[in-house]
Amino acid sequence: MLIQANFRDGDDTVWHSWAQRALLALGAAHFLAGIVFFFAYNWEDLGAFARFGLIQGAPVMAIVAAVAAGLHRPAGKALLVAASVLTGVLLAVIGQVYQTGADAWELFAAWTVLVLPWVLASRSSIHWFLWGMLALTALSTYGGQVLVPLGSIAAGNFTAVIGAVAIGFLVVYELAVRSGIAWLAERWLRVSLALIGLAILLGPAIGFVLDGDEMALGFLLFLIAAAALGYGYARVLQEFAVVAIATGFSALLAMVAGGRLVFEVVGTDGGAGSLVIGLLMLLLWCGFITASTVRLLNIVNQQMAGGSAND
Repeated sequence: MLIQANFRDGDDTVWHSWAQRALLALGAAHFLAGIVFFFAYNWEDLGAFARFGLIQGAPVMAIVAAVAAGLHRPAGKALLVAASVLTGVLLAVIGQVYQTGADAWELFAAWTVLVLPWVLASRSSIHWFLWGMLALTALSTYGGQVLVPLGSIAAGNFTAVIGAVAIGFLVVYELAVRSGIAWLAERWLRVSLALIGLAILLGPAIGFVLDGDEMALGFLLFLIAAAALGYGYARVLQEFAVVAIATGFSALLAMVAGGRLVFEVVGTDGGAGSLVIGLLMLLLWCGFITASTVRLLNIVNQQMAGGSAND
């Protein structure tokens, strides 16, 4: 849908730009996969010096090639992304060879910090997105391996915090774009951050509906985030994809809540008859929510289209 929207005007330069990025990303992915598979297949035959020499040389060569190609060009940006990925491979090899005993969160935290200079130099939206996902992974593994086992925070509430951080990345993205950072203004980045943040928050929200108040923080944060994103991107920022994501996830939560209410009212002790009645009521409820959601999105889409035409 996003691609069709971007190519609607039939501009050949848009096709060329998209094809260039797609082929470059595909080539970089194959290059990285080839390096990983090479080490995986020949690992036992490589000595310690060869292992570290090759794996340390790979990110260095990627950085040198990026500088030679030009950091402002797509090839240079792709090579910096490759250097960031290879840095993680190097850290994993060090941990495996020397049996450091470090937790996973320490690997991801070190990886996040070490590649930050290259992320800053790349001025690439893809690179920033990957770095953000890496930072989220470091934070989530830290919570799962340290905070939750120590009882500092409940697992459901920490998941909600991760979702809130992802939504925070979206807020930072919007502020950066509005401040004039044009290279960061990518629709896919906005939509991806909204999707990831709300998807993470949806888990604790559903858990609260099904299990009670242990995940109340996730439920509250989801309602706030879904309402804020739905209203903000419908009225102010004019991004229908984000509105659809917020509305769709809210509809799913409403279906789950309705399902719990139905089976609490009908019960399951009455045998097959109660189960059939409960399923029929749930089916009707889901149908009603689906129809209402589609209707609401159609109205919002028409209003946004009308507002754009008036502008």
